[in-house]
Formats: sequence, structure tokens, C-alpha cells
Amino acid sequence: MDMLRFGEFQANSSLRSIIRSATEWHELAKDLRDIVDRKSLPLLDPGTTPIVNEWFVEKFMVPILVGHISYPEKTENGHATYGRMNFTAPLHFFSYKGEMTRSSTRWYRLGTPSPLAERSIERWTMPDG
Repeated sequence: MDMLRFGEFQANSSLRSIIRSATEWHELAKDLRDIVDRKSLPLLDPGTTPIVNEWFVEKFMVPILVGHISYPEKTENGHATYGRMNFTAPLHFFSYKGEMTRSSTRWYRLGTPSPLAERSIERWTMPDG
């Protein structure tokens, strides 16, 4: 995620990028509030929600999900392509049992975990406070 800048002599962010970031953060906040209000996880549509296989959580200043990401909307011959190894935007919500995670930009379904998966999420476990 890039830091937004405005009111500088140079290197300002475009208004379009500021609006895009504001929209992404608004959608993230709405999704998190929905979980609290409903006291349940959302139902993710497999036809529109990417799935990440061979995934693990990496510590890169912030938690990110690394794995083979397949986007259903990007298909070849009517079949979702098996994604190449890639990473998500920073994670803000994670449910191993619910098989889903929410980055700052979108939801992902958790597919097959890598052998590193369980160990990788342990370092992000925080006591409830």
C-alpha cells in the first residue's frame, strides 16, 4: 500500500487514487461491521471471490497472504485459471475455520493450505483485549 500525499510541492497523489483508497477503506470497515452486527461470517460467492491455494501468511511489516491465487473472473475456456504464486494486499481479517480472509481490498477464499500455513498464522495470534 502506498502512502497518499496531498498538499505537497510535488509527488502528490492523484485525487482518483485518494478516492480509490477511501472507497477501499470504507468497504473494509463495512465488511468488518457486518461481521460484528450479524455475529457470523459472510457467504462468499465462489463465482466472484478468488481462492488461494498452497497459502501461508507472511510477515512483511503487515500480514499478507501468499499463495497461488485464482480469480474466477479471469478464465480460460470457461475454467478458472490456476493462479501463479502471488500475494495479497495487507490482511485485516482472517478465519482459518471459516476458510476466508479479508485484505484491505477484497475477500479471498482459503483453499488448500501449504505445509507452512498453521505455523505462519501463529505469529499473528493476538490475545483478545
